[in-house]
Amino acid sequence: MNLLQAFFIVSGFIIFIIAFDIAKRQKFNALHFLVFIWIWIGLFVFTVFPTTLDMMGRVFGLQRWADVLVYVSIVFLFYFVLLLLNKAEKNREDITRLVREIGVLEDKLNQHDHK
Repeated sequence: MNLLQAFFIVSGFIIFIIAFDIAKRQKFNALHFLVFIWIWIGLFVFTVFPTTLDMMGRVFGLQRWADVLVYVSIVFLFYFVLLLLNKAEKNREDITRLVREIGVLEDKLNQHDHK
């Protein structure tokens, strides 16, 4: 086992533990949990059977198997960045709506107090 394989095994177990903990606390939906589990399974398979990456590299026409990991990682990073941006925008909209509702309620209370 080389250092990269050891890194994949440790990373895979960390990802699995984090995904399981977050799913247990119901902090994300089933799709996100499945994505994390597939990442964990992928890391395990690629670590135990490194030739599968060579086969995947040949399928995509790549010379090095590590390129497959880099490209897949970039795709997942973009996906999670989009999820974070969507969540931030939703939070901003929720805060704006909440502030407006509080403002309307305070205005109604102030008008009622002055009568």
